[in-house]
Amino acid sequence: MTVTSPHFDIRDSDDDMPPKWWNRRIRTRAQVTEYAVMFGAMSIVSFWAAGLGIAAGLIAVASALWADRSPDLSGPRADRSDTALAIGTGILGIVIGVGFVAMVLPYW
Repeated sequence: MTVTSPHFDIRDSDDDMPPKWWNRRIRTRAQVTEYAVMFGAMSIVSFWAAGLGIAAGLIAVASALWADRSPDLSGPRADRSDTALAIGTGILGIVIGVGFVAMVLPYW
């Protein structure tokens, strides 16, 4: 169909096309674990921002545990190493963030 067609309600639908970025939803445990690893890395990198590293670390740990234990998500569980990486980086980001806030708080 061309763009100049007068029949706008008749469109070719491709069911095999992936959804647009604004219509994507998390569906599998592996996807949630990938986001958890991303938030864990972000918590380590942004430890110096007051509270941002701590919040990102908490999100990383919570989402990794949710991906591992939730019956609502589809697919097999992610590798234990990926889950451990997400939880480890989240906890490390929390510890470094709390340590930095404790170190800077007296001078704030």
